[in-house]
Amino acid sequence: WIVITNPAAATEAAGSNWKEAEKVFKDGALDYEVRFTERPAHAIDLAKEAASQGCRKFIAGGGDGTIHEVMTGLLRYCEAEKVDMGGFTLAVLPLGTGNDWIRTANVPAGVKEAAECIVRGNLGKEDVVKLTFASGIYCMANIGGIALDADICINTNTLKKKGHKGGILYSLVAPYSIFSKKCRPVEIECDGEKVYSGKLYTAVLGNGIYRGGGLKQTAEGSSWNDGLLEVSIMPGCNHIKGLSQMMHIFKGDFAVLPGIISKRFKKMTVKPLSDKADSVEIDGEIPGTIPCTVELTGEQINIIVP
Repeated sequence: WIVITNPAAATEAAGSNWKEAEKVFKDGALDYEVRFTERPAHAIDLAKEAASQGCRKFIAGGGDGTIHEVMTGLLRYCEAEKVDMGGFTLAVLPLGTGNDWIRTANVPAGVKEAAECIVRGNLGKEDVVKLTFASGIYCMANIGGIALDADICINTNTLKKKGHKGGILYSLVAPYSIFSKKCRPVEIECDGEKVYSGKLYTAVLGNGIYRGGGLKQTAEGSSWNDGLLEVSIMPGCNHIKGLSQMMHIFKGDFAVLPGIISKRFKKMTVKPLSDKADSVEIDGEIPGTIPCTVELTGEQINIIVP
């Protein structure tokens, strides 16, 4: 196993939890090596490099951003070498601040318990999702969003860089992002059908189910191994209606509100219809702006589940 983690998460933020995980690994005779990240997006390079060296079992030690980077590195390796992501296994030690991926996988939030899952080695499957930008390809491990959802992510990450932490940041930043949002026109196609053209308030994407510390914005009944993705599109509106609609993410019925366009798809394209392009968020990271394509590759990666 290759453990890819931020040294701060492994030695400072998680502290004794990391030591507990190491003890579980050693007691379970798990053969592993730790590789530390040194900069943002370094986990992408580390995962791709390890895959090229023949490694096929990976542990992402961190939050949703770390999982996203590790899976992106594996996707880029597989695309370059024309191999299937089904040959890889991904496990997660929840050492980060954002842990929505583990909610869908039912992986325990406790590091010791998550490590015990890895030692047991029970496997599940997750559909592989590729996002293509002008600058390159990325893997969406859990969720994503365009326009407002990305704005909230940008503002949340700004606070994180200033030392603020916790899942509540999403809820605190959302009102400011809503009232400062400028809606821009886009065109959205799902599986070749034009499903929306006009000003966009937000479009939330789901492979997994949860975002922002356990909130739901996509349709019920979805799963990340059913061969379909979900999108909930909220057309442009005034700030008061925007706030009213967005409050429903706390109730879990956002996707079924009147006016929300909810679709399941295999491939989606989003194009800007103005000079200013909206940002795109994937798993808490901002890889670029539209235009972009979101699609299932038809492959599934093995994941460690309880």
